[in-house]
Amino acid sequence: MITVYGSNANADQLRAIPLETPDNAGRYWQGIQHGRLVDVLSMQIRNRGWEITESRFSLSKDQYDLAGAFKMRLPGVDTPEGMDLSLGFVTSNALRKSLKMVVGAVVQVCNNGMATGEIVMQKKHTKQFSLSDEIKKSLDEYEIKSRTLNETVRSLKERELSQVESDQILMEAGRQHLMPFSRIGKVDQEYHNPTFAEHGRNTSYALLNAFTYIVKKNPVHAQMDQMNRFRELLPTADYSLAN
Repeated sequence: MITVYGSNANADQLRAIPLETPDNAGRYWQGIQHGRLVDVLSMQIRNRGWEITESRFSLSKDQYDLAGAFKMRLPGVDTPEGMDLSLGFVTSNALRKSLKMVVGAVVQVCNNGMATGEIVMQKKHTKQFSLSDEIKKSLDEYEIKSRTLNETVRSLKERELSQVESDQILMEAGRQHLMPFSRIGKVDQEYHNPTFAEHGRNTSYALLNAFTYIVKKNPVHAQMDQMNRFRELLPTADYSLAN
């Protein structure tokens, strides 16, 4: 699933936006024209034989900042039922943020720099930066991570949680200030009475889905860190015990 907050542009519009040098840019600054970024990224994705099934873009009011995301299919890469592979990015030609690229089954991006997912690129806009080379490296890493997604989800689905374990995980999430304790209680309610049946019950995967569902009510700029840190608290199935 991809979510681009305030989607308001298409690729043709991005290509028409001129690249302007900010007044406070240093001698080593090098902007990335929005349309070129999307075109190079799209071209490299398709050259690998991957399919882009959906794309969304959002521009800031001054058109300097861009947020975007692709939903994709990779030949030979199976994803868990109900999930899609996604890639999101945020960039700024006004010195407000570096170019960041994230991957995951659920990707959310917006112009304030928030991007949920695993970071595979974070580079400043400088003359030493080669857009084509860096995108190639990022897509290489993307492919590696995409091939482990099915196994990761499987291990979360197969790791059953006792009531004591789920309580301890939620208490630790509260202690780490991943969200207020009042909202942690809502995660517990969602975990025991899921809004969507496919979220499952009594597993690490079910608890992750419950947290992800409620965390959307938290401030947008904090969600990426909160989701990633909560995932680190969850135990997974230990397949070595079965061998």
